[in-house]
Amino acid sequence: MEIINSAIKYVQDFAATSETTYHINPWLFCFLFFGSALPLYYGYYWIGRSKLKFENKKLRFKKLNNHQLKVGVIISSVAWWIPYIYVIFFGKLPVVMWVAFAIFVLVMGIFFLKTLRNKISNAKKETNANKEINE
Repeated sequence: MEIINSAIKYVQDFAATSETTYHINPWLFCFLFFGSALPLYYGYYWIGRSKLKFENKKLRFKKLNNHQLKVGVIISSVAWWIPYIYVIFFGKLPVVMWVAFAIFVLVMGIFFLKTLRNKISNAKKETNANKEINE
């Protein structure tokens, strides 16, 4: 029982420290962070739905649906940003954290765009190869 009380005290102390240090409500941040998980994965579902479908209990590729892809990317991006927008507007972060956050977002964005471009080009190649086989 002492371990549980110790863990609860640690979380409470951490929350109080982060509130005085960064001027944000840590409970609200956690709520936004974990609450945005469902929309985030729903956006991923739309991204997958843009290229894949189930047919006769098997996963099949289909022609890339750009509208579904865009909707999925927008939903997942907004859901990912929700807790950080709260910190950006209401928190007071040190400059080092702003730089680290900017680098993180830049690197993840580059990796995401690179992967997305590769997936789209591969889908176009598959579609062109399927057209040539059918003709």
